[in-house]
Amino acid sequence: MRFRNIHVMVNPVSGRSPVDIDMIRSKLEASESAFRIVLTEPDAGPGMLARRAVEEGADLVMAAGGDGTVLGTAEGLIGTGVPLGVIPEGTANVFAAELGIPYDSGAALDLVLGDECDVRPVDVGSVAGKHFLLRVGIGLEASMTVETDPGVKKRLGVLAYLWTAFDLGRRLNPILYELELDGRKKWVKGVTCVICNSGNVGVPGVKLMPEIDPSDGYLNVIVVEQASFRAVGSLVYHALLSVFPGKKEWGERRHFTLYTCTAREVSVKPHPPQIAARDGEVMDAGFPLTVTLEPKALLVAAPAGKGV
Repeated sequence: MRFRNIHVMVNPVSGRSPVDIDMIRSKLEASESAFRIVLTEPDAGPGMLARRAVEEGADLVMAAGGDGTVLGTAEGLIGTGVPLGVIPEGTANVFAAELGIPYDSGAALDLVLGDECDVRPVDVGSVAGKHFLLRVGIGLEASMTVETDPGVKKRLGVLAYLWTAFDLGRRLNPILYELELDGRKKWVKGVTCVICNSGNVGVPGVKLMPEIDPSDGYLNVIVVEQASFRAVGSLVYHALLSVFPGKKEWGERRHFTLYTCTAREVSVKPHPPQIAARDGEVMDAGFPLTVTLEPKALLVAAPAGKGV
């Protein structure tokens, strides 16, 4: 796959260190592609800049930043037929890990400029009028994401989220989640409800559940029923299953302290209300939250034959 007109959206404040713009420019200059590098600003976000890039004839728009920059750029490309490229520069880079895109920013750019790149469609989630690529978290998962100290994230990366989860989990009691799954009502007790498009946890090849696939047209619902070492063990067990090839389970079921199911549309109402986050950003929408999916609405430049 060869791209002739590449626009790169750079978030200058992503991750643990500044984005290496000189490296990006050098690699693009060595290619045969026309290119433009644009810095995001508070009044010129990646979504607006991505839409402008499409209008200017870009045949690939890349996001150099973390998952927030990737999501913002993707929002400007949904339904346009112009693919998204990712140069991982954030703390976790979960979307890159999901699709098998190298964490090293230089290697990720080499992938796009080389012959081992493929353009693949992925699903895009919607909630409260906004999109998400990864997941909607309610309760512990949302609190873990938004309450982790930025300084700790810079030092520890993904491990910082686990530390926050253990700290918060000790003080949480299970509540009732009122779920509506493709019109079918279900009540489940737990400490967190996660509605996933992507299951990756920020480590290449490792997912919350092995069957979660951002290109299958389904949302995966996971309710963790208790904050305990047994629950952590169950999550680790299923994360390890995702590393090894094998039969993937589908449908509604319970695994020790986990309730899981799949649906095309999910409505959730916690009793009492909890904090909710969309791809790590707090949501101010009220409950119930209705989560839907736009199948294969986004094209992504990714390694051929890897990831989902």
